[in-house]
Amino acid sequence: MKNNDFSALDIDKIRLIKLFTIAGAAVLYLVALMHYVSGDTTMSAFEALIATGALFNLLLLKVSGNVRLSEDFILFGMILLLSAVLIHGGYEKTGIYWIYTFPLVSFFLKGNKTGFIWNGAFFVIAAVIVYLSYAGVVPIAYSYSELRQAALAYIIVTILAYIYEDALLKSYREVSRLAVTDQLTGLYNRRYIFRKLEEEIERSRRYGTDLCVILLDVDDFKNINDRYGHDVGDVVLKSIADILRSNTRNVDTVGRLGGEEFVIICPETDAFRGRVVAEKIRKSVEELQVLSLPKISISVGVADFRGYEGPAELLKKADIALYKAKRSGKNRVVVFPEKTIVLKPGKKIKKPAL
Repeated sequence: MKNNDFSALDIDKIRLIKLFTIAGAAVLYLVALMHYVSGDTTMSAFEALIATGALFNLLLLKVSGNVRLSEDFILFGMILLLSAVLIHGGYEKTGIYWIYTFPLVSFFLKGNKTGFIWNGAFFVIAAVIVYLSYAGVVPIAYSYSELRQAALAYIIVTILAYIYEDALLKSYREVSRLAVTDQLTGLYNRRYIFRKLEEEIERSRRYGTDLCVILLDVDDFKNINDRYGHDVGDVVLKSIADILRSNTRNVDTVGRLGGEEFVIICPETDAFRGRVVAEKIRKSVEELQVLSLPKISISVGVADFRGYEGPAELLKKADIALYKAKRSGKNRVVVFPEKTIVLKPGKKIKKPAL
């Protein structure tokens, strides 16, 4: 899997997995060596096995690119190790302190809901081990008083880790939203539009589906700014953004490229249907009344994907059509290439004969 197939959160997780695995494996190998020197070969072999499994997980992640599987592998290995530590005690009975790493790692890797399930599973397993010890089936290295204190501390750490991860995820989502959002209109920004268009082009090329781009520009917008002020111009842009939202589908991507220029990415839409959408938007803008301004209009260029263009080339085609709309008198829709129809205001759209 390529790096650009991962989300930003997945990339952060991969970094943590690599760091945690390498550091954890190094510590485990060291502890295993200490146990071996002290004559505890069974625990030494077990710890070395867990450390080797962790390194194998890194190889598996690199080969498969399956982040979720790698997360499960880590958490399952931690449960095995921590369960063994409860029974054995770890090196000089210090192993119990490592249980507090589990809530932090599990919530970060799995999120709050699934992380809570993993913590519940570990707590149940630990409770079963304690019960088996009480029944005389499995000996454990810690007194019941130590286990009670550890359980209470574990619950507190779990709650704190849950709260922290919840706040972290909310902050992450907000930062992620702001990174792809135009501050004025709330539409997607230029950076996101190019990324999304690249994805839609790849999907269209792979599955042979239609795709078109609608590029629109507010006519004489500079005059509005110069005559009425930029604050009024901002109101115009926000009003047009609202029209774009209300006249597009959930699968469409609406964004502001900059200034008074907007774009709509329409998957599974050919040039004819794209022209229908564009004309509907043009009419809505024409009927728009903003404060006491005279009639507002837009010029629109439509271009469909032919199977060979990249994002910049497809937008260039729409831009050429938009330029022709401006040259032809503004307040109209033009479909690329230039030999196709220039749709003037009030002209009805006729579906081409099959």
